[in-house]
Order: sequence, then C-alpha cells, then structure tokens
Amino acid sequence: MLGLGVGAGTTLAAVEVQGKKNRPYHVGDSPVLAVGQLGKIKLQSISHSPVGYGLEGGFLNENEAPHHEDRHIVSNIVGGEDMWIDVGSALEIAARDTLLITSDGLVNNLKSEEIVGFIRKGSLATAMNALAEQGRSRMSEGRGRAPSKPDDLTFISFCLRTLRRKRVIPTSVRGLP
Repeated sequence: MLGLGVGAGTTLAAVEVQGKKNRPYHVGDSPVLAVGQLGKIKLQSISHSPVGYGLEGGFLNENEAPHHEDRHIVSNIVGGEDMWIDVGSALEIAARDTLLITSDGLVNNLKSEEIVGFIRKGSLATAMNALAEQGRSRMSEGRGRAPSKPDDLTFISFCLRTLRRKRVIPTSVRGLP
C-alpha cells in the first residue's frame, strides 16, 4: 500500500448515470462492473495495482491473480501524493443491465464469472444477498484453489429495469468478515 506510511489507504469507485449513459470513476482497486442481461461483461474497471495491470496486459490470468504474492499492493489511493482519478468512457446501458460498484473484498474472493452468475439469478436483491453470503463464506473458509482473502465486503448495485419509465432499483449490501 502506498501513501500513508501505516500500511493502509482508501480507494474510491463511483458511477455517474445520466439516462442511458453511465461513466465510471475510480481510484485504486475498488472495481466497477457492468453486466448485460445475458451475462456479457460490458465494463470491468482495471485495478490500480501490479496484479490489475498484469491481468489487463495478459501476463496473469484470473486463476493466478488471487494467489499472487503482490495482490495486496495498490498503486493509487485516495489522498496519495500521486493520486489520479481514472475516468472511464461513457457506456450506454440497456434495460436489465446491472451495474456493480464494489470494494476489492468481493473480487478478491469471487471470480468474474461467479459474480456474473449470481447477477443473472433471480431478483437483484436476492442476487446481491447471495453474492454477500458467498463472499463472506470464501473469506472465512477458503476452498483450495478458490480465491480466499479476508477483507472488507461492500458493494452497491442497480439495474435499470425499463428505459421507458426510468425506474432504477438501488440495492446495497455491506458485510464485514
């Protein structure tokens, strides 16, 4: 961890939603994920970390990353001397797309395809509760090669149910290991 000299720092992730358009912003390793109704990942922000850059560059795969010795290092934190805000490109969202803004505790304990699998099942509230339960379970139990790293587990999600009525259903879940 860089910046504070005490081995801790904070990260930030946010999404600006204006009608059908959204724009992600983040600092550090708190990701933003946009998943289409058929399970296609439309957006996944890049963690500001050696492991995040290794994944993006193809030097690491999603099975290696959770076990990498530098998975705890973050190269950009809020208030850090060289902090920058990663402003993503505007992305059009469709009805039933799901946006997920999360702490690294979720992605350090579940693979992307697992997160997408939960998002696609049932109501948004049911899916988010199941995600939180699985994340907490992985943190406490671990399972061989499955990701397992005790951490904070915080996320918020929303799904644009219909563009005609512009009804947004927000959901948030917070859990600590």
